Amino acid sequence: MQMSINGETINYVKEGEGPAVVFLHFLGGFSYQWRHQIAALKNRYTCIAFDHRGFGFSTFNGRWDVATAAQDLKAELDVLGIKKAHIVGYSMGGPIALMFNAQWPERVRSLLLIDTFAKNHTHSQARVEESEKCLRYMSMREYARQYVATRLLPSTPKPSVDELVSAICLASKEAYLDVLRGILIPDFTQYCSKVKVPTLVVCGRHDKTTPVEYTNDLTKLISGAVERIIPTGHLGVFDDPVAFNKPLIEFLDAQPR
Repeated sequence: MQMSINGETINYVKEGEGPAVVFLHFLGGFSYQWRHQIAALKNRYTCIAFDHRGFGFSTFNGRWDVATAAQDLKAELDVLGIKKAHIVGYSMGGPIALMFNAQWPERVRSLLLIDTFAKNHTHSQARVEESEKCLRYMSMREYARQYVATRLLPSTPKPSVDELVSAICLASKEAYLDVLRGILIPDFTQYCSKVKVPTLVVCGRHDKTTPVEYTNDLTKLISGAVERIIPTGHLGVFDDPVAFNKPLIEFLDAQPR
């Protein structure tokens, strides 16, 4: 399905009935990567996953930054008539979820922040510059193969590896670099004190991209946040969907309906 908001055509999926759960994908992903979570939840939740502008099958007519992504999310929920939702922010989706909550707290039932951060402390500018250099000379497929080799566990099934490569290839180079600049350089810690809803913070034990220390910092910054460490890497949705789903399902089912 598609909708038009803020000068973009946004691709999305919507399945199920009940309280809304909105999934914000990781860098290089798109809505399809949430299918296992949607399958597990759609019998009791309305599950909605968007392709962020520039990713998947959404257009990229304007630039990307976290403020724009938060505004896109509000517009998307307005179009769908969703007044309040559980917001699941995965990696790049974490800063979007934090800013959205700070601006429109009345729209948020709870936050689920997965393999993400409020501030990235490790060579952020250097990573942006390296990616800019690589993408100047490489195709998205070449870049994706390099990226996947450093993000998935050796035990991740090959079909999942191939799926991630193909997903990254759908992304616009410009959007990809915009996201890197937009999430790695700014500091989002100011938005953590604005969180007044139940919050789950999840991290893969073997995540080297946003390691457990980032999760610990994020949990401390959000009053009452619950932390769960699972036996995956940065992209547990590919490494082990069952282990990935467990804390999300338990947390959501524990919330008032």
